[in-house]
Amino acid sequence: MASGGVVPRPPEHVRCKNFGCNKYFDPRHADQTACVCHRLPPVFHETAKYWACCPDKKAYDWEEFMKIPGCQQGHCSDVSKEKKFLGGSDLRAENAPKRLDDEVPVDPRKKLDRLREGLVSLGVSPDDFDRAWGRLGAKLGDLSLVSQKMSQLFTEALQTMDTDDMNLPD
Repeated sequence: MASGGVVPRPPEHVRCKNFGCNKYFDPRHADQTACVCHRLPPVFHETAKYWACCPDKKAYDWEEFMKIPGCQQGHCSDVSKEKKFLGGSDLRAENAPKRLDDEVPVDPRKKLDRLREGLVSLGVSPDDFDRAWGRLGAKLGDLSLVSQKMSQLFTEALQTMDTDDMNLPD
């Protein structure tokens, strides 16, 4: 043992790059290592320190933060992660509202694809949507016209919802 109680790093060994592991290991035999680490990088926001994958385990002291046990097991790795830590700006960006008019496609096919995606997320059958716009495409012969017609039909449907029994009191 070296002076001061520090164990020297064995030759050929490198420090594990998995979040929170910090063990030295031989990269030639990484599959023989046991690594307890975190899935996501650490978050340093104001005075709190925690792992992004374990947000319920916060620490305000560095030593306490380093004692938070890993949430997954695997093998040590010598591959650096792209994002080494997160901060307040990362947290704000993750939770920022997304404008619906951002990146509105100009191409009518892309507009129809986005409309399909939205309707499917509401529970509309993708086959029903594909059939409907396919019939309109065959009839009108131009995807720009199909997109305009779909817009007109949805607008009419929404406007009739205002006048139908939907908005009358029970």
